[in-house]
Amino acid sequence: KHFGIAAIIIALNNILVILVPTIKYIFGFIGASSATMLIFILPAAFYLKLVKKEPLRSPQKIGALVFLVTGIIFMMGSMALIILEWIYNPPNPNHH
Repeated sequence: KHFGIAAIIIALNNILVILVPTIKYIFGFIGASSATMLIFILPAAFYLKLVKKEPLRSPQKIGALVFLVTGIIFMMGSMALIILEWIYNPPNPNHH
């Protein structure tokens, strides 16, 4: 199982290296996804999952849920903007 997962990850990395012209696009995409996951989504999701003593309608859980939804919206919006930049501003082949 682990060998298969590692093989898939290596294959996807090779495809990414072949298809993506500059590392700037990779950093933008990874940054947009991982930063919002670390700042917004994961803390709120962990809080909602781990704190069982409070009801779902408590102010803390409602705040965590709002934080979670906001993080998902930010992540989708920033990834959409990065993809739109890829489409409308392709890299200049003469610029290295």
